[in-house]
Amino acid sequence: MQGIALDLRKKEFELLQFFLLNSRKVLSKSAIAEHLWGDFMDTADRFDFLYNHIKNLRKKIREAGGKDYIHTVYGLGYKFSQS
Repeated sequence: MQGIALDLRKKEFELLQFFLLNSRKVLSKSAIAEHLWGDFMDTADRFDFLYNHIKNLRKKIREAGGKDYIHTVYGLGYKFSQS
C-alpha cells in the first residue's frame, strides 16, 4: 500500500491520523469521537456516525491494496495495528 494515495474526507483523514498517532493502543469509541468532534461528544449515547467513518476508512484502505489495520476490540473500542 505504500506510495498509494487515499482519497479521504477530512474526518476520515483525522481518524486515520489519530489511529496512527496511537498505533497499537486500544481507543474507546468515546475517545475517538471526542478527538474528532470535540468535548460535547462525551454525552453521546450512540456512535453510528463513528461506525460509518471507520467502515468507510477500512473500505478505502482495502481498495488501495492495504489490509484491515483497524481491529475491533469487543466491548472496548478500536486498535490500529499493522500486524
